[in-house]
Amino acid sequence: MRSLVLLLLAVPLLAAGQAYPSKPIRLVVPYPPGGGLDLFARPLAQKVTELVGQPVVVENKPGASGVVGAAYVAQQPADGYTLLLAPAAQYLQPFVSKNVPFDNAKDFTPVISAVNYHNVIVVHPELPIRTVRDLVDYAKSNPGKLAYVTAGQNSSQHLAGLLIGHMTGVELLHVSYKGGSPALNDLLGGRVQMGILVQSTVMPHIKSGKLRPIAVVEGERAKALPELPTVAQGGLEGYAIPESWLGILGPGGLPKDVVNRFNQAANRAIADAELKARVEGMGYEITGSTPGEFQQQIDRTVVIYRRIVTNAGIKPE
Repeated sequence: MRSLVLLLLAVPLLAAGQAYPSKPIRLVVPYPPGGGLDLFARPLAQKVTELVGQPVVVENKPGASGVVGAAYVAQQPADGYTLLLAPAAQYLQPFVSKNVPFDNAKDFTPVISAVNYHNVIVVHPELPIRTVRDLVDYAKSNPGKLAYVTAGQNSSQHLAGLLIGHMTGVELLHVSYKGGSPALNDLLGGRVQMGILVQSTVMPHIKSGKLRPIAVVEGERAKALPELPTVAQGGLEGYAIPESWLGILGPGGLPKDVVNRFNQAANRAIADAELKARVEGMGYEITGSTPGEFQQQIDRTVVIYRRIVTNAGIKPE
């Protein structure tokens, strides 16, 4: 009997002592399937699965420009079995949205910054716009008629459109969707004429000629579209939003050994030649980082978002 009691008492200790991970990991994508984040998450999850010997399962939890999925992860146990694939725009939300149900600084632990990417202004080919100057002139000549789609209200794409309007005085109508995939469908179908969307989402349609790229909204050109200027280079000097990145966050208080274990596996995954070629073909730029480097990147992003929103007079909605 005593031996049985000792054995039963030992079970939790053995479980607690198992190396991470000892069961499947959920990687929450806070946008719908088929969008830019999802297109990166799935090959990443497959490669990390191979490296850690446990399934990494992508789970889509869209809504409120990523807020729904982020809030869900913030409430999960800090054990490394529920992680979040987060865009830089998660750190925009407190500046543009009221009652955000989490505190980015307290409720999340940075694990790795995986890739940078670009958001691209694209138009339907029937629209007589080829440059940023054309876009501004067309909007001035057709007040209240030029609408653009994005993956969500108060997203970095929405901010990019607001900033164009703020700097030029033109009126651009924003049409938000619950992700890039449904926004793209309406753009391709001609129901709207313009979009500001993740490069990986629109890249195949730029190559096929179904969409015409006008500019990237970040401060640097996209490596996969080297001839495409930035908005600033296209005529709006001083225009730029922060670099767009995708990183992995855990709930606040994630143990350091868990952070380091997943960080090492994810860095190895994105360095894999096959994965690298695949995601770079979609327009992502592999970065990788330590957790500390990722925190520094987050801090820079927050400073820039705060400055843009303040200077543009944007109020939380």
